[in-house]
Amino acid sequence: YTYSFTFADRDLPTADRIDAEQDMVEALTDADARVDDLIDADSNQGIGYARDDVDGDSMMWMTLLDIIIVIMAFVFVVLTDATIEEESAIIGTLLASGYRRREIVLHYLALPAIVGVIAALLGTALGVVFFTEPMRSLYYGSYSLPPFQVYWSWEIFVKCAVVPAAALILITLVGLLRKMGKTPLQFLRHEASGKSGTKRGLQLPERMGFVSRFRLRIFLRNLGNFATLFVGIAFASLLLLFGLAILPTMTHYADNLETSLVAEHQYTLKAPLELEGTAEEREQWSALERLQSVDGALLTAAQDADDELDDAADATQAAADAATASPSAESLAAAQDALAKVQDKKDALYARLDDLADALGCNRDEAIDLIDKASKIDTDNDDIHPVNTTDNGAGAIAQAEKYAVYQLQYDRGDGNGEETISVYGISPDSRYWKDLNVDDGCVVFGGGLLDKFGWSEGQKVTLGDKYEGEHYSLEYAGKDCAWGSKSDMNIYMSIEDFNELFGNDAAYFNGYVSDEKLDLDARYFAGDTTPDDMRAVGDQFIGMMSKMIGMMIGLAVSIFLLFMYLLTKAVIDHSARSISYMKVFGYRDSEISHLYIRSITLCVAASLVLSLPVIIGSLTAIFRSMLLAYNGNIEIYVPAWSMAACVGIGFATYLVVALLHTRSIKRVSLAEALKVQE
Repeated sequence: YTYSFTFADRDLPTADRIDAEQDMVEALTDADARVDDLIDADSNQGIGYARDDVDGDSMMWMTLLDIIIVIMAFVFVVLTDATIEEESAIIGTLLASGYRRREIVLHYLALPAIVGVIAALLGTALGVVFFTEPMRSLYYGSYSLPPFQVYWSWEIFVKCAVVPAAALILITLVGLLRKMGKTPLQFLRHEASGKSGTKRGLQLPERMGFVSRFRLRIFLRNLGNFATLFVGIAFASLLLLFGLAILPTMTHYADNLETSLVAEHQYTLKAPLELEGTAEEREQWSALERLQSVDGALLTAAQDADDELDDAADATQAAADAATASPSAESLAAAQDALAKVQDKKDALYARLDDLADALGCNRDEAIDLIDKASKIDTDNDDIHPVNTTDNGAGAIAQAEKYAVYQLQYDRGDGNGEETISVYGISPDSRYWKDLNVDDGCVVFGGGLLDKFGWSEGQKVTLGDKYEGEHYSLEYAGKDCAWGSKSDMNIYMSIEDFNELFGNDAAYFNGYVSDEKLDLDARYFAGDTTPDDMRAVGDQFIGMMSKMIGMMIGLAVSIFLLFMYLLTKAVIDHSARSISYMKVFGYRDSEISHLYIRSITLCVAASLVLSLPVIIGSLTAIFRSMLLAYNGNIEIYVPAWSMAACVGIGFATYLVVALLHTRSIKRVSLAEALKVQE
């Protein structure tokens, strides 16, 4: 039978709720019901895992959204400056003609605002229509969930529509107001960018060739634009590498989890279970387990009938003794009556034994034999642990090692929830936890805990037990008390210290580590963790994330294309007059493209490579912030191939843009050189 229940007080503290659940188990046991398992909702992965997974994924998507909003803001700044630079002469003419600055600001703000609001609303609508289905399929592929329904979320609307549109309007307004401080003459002379007058060029070495000096002058003349290009490429590369690095990071994390297992099997138990035992002890515990597998009322009835039979036999013996001591009609009648009662009790006992035998699927003699064997176990002695009913062999038993484990919680702070930390009690001379010193009361912290929370030497860490309402303070004594990889989120101590800390019996344990597979009684078996299980974690995540990664990379490439075009176009537009002069002097379009496009190409290539250290450092900080609310320590891992792919995709995207700029150079007219600039 499987039952579920809820408390009337849904806000009952965890410790009180657990106490009430334990009381229920005791009440059921007292009523002769065998309770195989009890799972609290917080511990029920069938209820909570999908929800927790969605919450964790939401954190990743929100981080990605924040990155995109920052990139969009940067694009808006570039577009605003480019628009003002392009319209500089017109703005100067309007100002000189008597238009007020407020009218010009509203004029140039209206179109971006209208387009931005429409784009934000349209994008949000398209996202709801087209992107909810991939998300539904993504989670349906991993979980058994109820029918999927789309609900309106004001939070999503604000973050996906209101924030981008407001950022566009605000940035454009600030840019216009900042530029409106210039005079009409400065606008007419295209000096709104802050430059004034004609500056003398930097003297370059004569030994440099003409082409090299020309390209260098292009770079120096457009130094501000190239700096903006570097920042833009860094932003776009950050988004691209974010998508490329997620799967390797998670795969690397799964690899660390797999290698962090100290044995081929890590068994957890519901209660202590001894592997060692004699054949007689195994038979006794097997008999007890078999008897406990039937309806408790049958066993209780048989035991009661046996007790009544013993009482009747004692009464019969007393009556017989009395009749022998003083023979009389009355004493003989009493003895016969007592004997009749014994026979009745015996018949009742046999009837109960027959019912019990039917439930056990055996005959009466076998049932009596089971009761006899089980009765030899001193169940009232807490120091006696059950013995595994299957003999795993001397070799397997000898290499298996006991351990104890219990989970505590650590408050991450800043509203990031609680980290679940496993505290292990192990043997000081463990054959599996090698080079881990837990002698003399030493408490050893896993490398992942130290990397994630940055605990320093001598710091005391307070851990809470949500099930008991207790708190424990453990001190990190320094690097000699650190062990394991950056994925190890455990705390280790000797099993003696463990049992003393948690108030257990000295012989308590609840697990085995073993390189050989063990056959454990199902009643006490809780779980078996193997390297294959750890690998399955990575495989599941890769299967879930593959579609999302494709969307993220497609988005990054699109932003890359837009960035490259806008930022490099600013260089071409800024040099339009110089390009026109070169055409006047007889240079062909291919030669001009060779000079200008090559300069931009070199800058783009340098930016793609030089921005990588900045990007990786930023990704590390972003991942730490994004994954802080996750259980575990997921270390950012950026393999060489992903960095090469980032540079390759970025440069391939630029080549597409370079072809467009070649056409732009062809469209620069000779008349540009004849326009009066002064």
